[in-house]
Amino acid sequence: MQENLVKNDEIIVTIERLGSNGEGIASFNGKIIFVPFALTGEKVKVHIIKDKKNYYIAKVVEFYSQSPNRVSAPCPYFQKCGGCNIQHLNYSNQLELKKNIVKNSLEKFAKLSLNVNEVVASDKQYRYRNKLAFPVQFQDDKLKIGMFREFSHTIIEIDDCLLQSEKVKTILHSFKEYMIENNISAYNETTNLGDIKHIILRENDNAFLLTVVVSNEDFNNFQPLINKLKKNFSEFGIIKNVNKLNNNVILGNKNIHIYGTQELKYNEFGITYYVNNQSFLQVNNYIKTEIYKKIIELVGDCELVIDAYSGTGLLSSILAKHSKQVIGIEIIKEATKNANELKKINNLTNLTNINGDCALVLPELAKKISCDFVVVIDPPRKGIDKIVLDALINSKPQKIIYLSCNPDTLARDLSILKQEYHIDYVQPYDMFPQTANIETLVCMTKL
Repeated sequence: MQENLVKNDEIIVTIERLGSNGEGIASFNGKIIFVPFALTGEKVKVHIIKDKKNYYIAKVVEFYSQSPNRVSAPCPYFQKCGGCNIQHLNYSNQLELKKNIVKNSLEKFAKLSLNVNEVVASDKQYRYRNKLAFPVQFQDDKLKIGMFREFSHTIIEIDDCLLQSEKVKTILHSFKEYMIENNISAYNETTNLGDIKHIILRENDNAFLLTVVVSNEDFNNFQPLINKLKKNFSEFGIIKNVNKLNNNVILGNKNIHIYGTQELKYNEFGITYYVNNQSFLQVNNYIKTEIYKKIIELVGDCELVIDAYSGTGLLSSILAKHSKQVIGIEIIKEATKNANELKKINNLTNLTNINGDCALVLPELAKKISCDFVVVIDPPRKGIDKIVLDALINSKPQKIIYLSCNPDTLARDLSILKQEYHIDYVQPYDMFPQTANIETLVCMTKL
């Protein structure tokens, strides 16, 4: 038996388990083989496509047996675009996988063996997203609108993304017709030429907002698009965003209102708020609502709530409707400005928004607080900055409620917080069905 595999070797293996990205994991002579789109227990012939120092990456070339948990993926782009990666796994087992991802991260990175609750399922397994961002490019002598193939800038053309609502199919078709009929150029990354680079779509039940990202600020040929969309939709808005840079950032800094509504209106938990395509809003409305309900419940009747990383203030405002006093802390000035506008719209007299660094603001606030208080924290994917983590511990809140979109950085942070806090509650939520991504809510109290 050979001791090592090299690129282009083929071998028959049995998948032992699933990894944190939903990929199958086998082994050869003690070295892990990652096999995307294979499931636990399946016997497969794989082709080695990468030979790394500590692992291999392979693709399935033949199945000798298949898991009873395997289902037929309904999406024609599955395994092609860089979106969904576990459509081939039935939904109940997707939820079990995500629970295990959280549990394994806590054990591996935080040395914590905790009770992890069953994952809160999405009400929809497909058609759940409220936002889309697609590149628009000229590739292979053709206009292409879709998603990038994983780890590439090759666009997979998509006519209907099954994670988006039914109306998106019509919008995409109309937009492509508009470009072709009016000879409108798509961006070319090689030449840095072409007018339209991206489209971003945000929708609610009644309306949608379409942002067209252009490389040329003088581009203004939108009337044919407006006319075309009017044939199928009564309420929508179009925004022109200017991005002249040739990089991986989708949006530029300049927005110009072209037509119709400028923002989408929502009302939730007694709060009226407005969202555009640059606003942060969770992509799954049902799960977002379930998470916010639970945060309100976990906060309880505390005298004071501090919302760290408060962004544009939606959660702070919701908490202010259900709590005695709320303070939001956000480092980005524009976000704090938006949070204050939201406060004014909803006449929230018990909410204070502070523009500043949590690492500096939290300790100073704590010195002035004489009552028990709760900190709610929803950091970016990289987790809580070490300096903020230290400030959080030093400020000594009675309770910390931590919402995370990354189990690994959550576990890293909990490995520090566990020295001062007892972890009472770990609840995963399926914000992103058909993907291995998971949202997790943790509640902890001071030891």
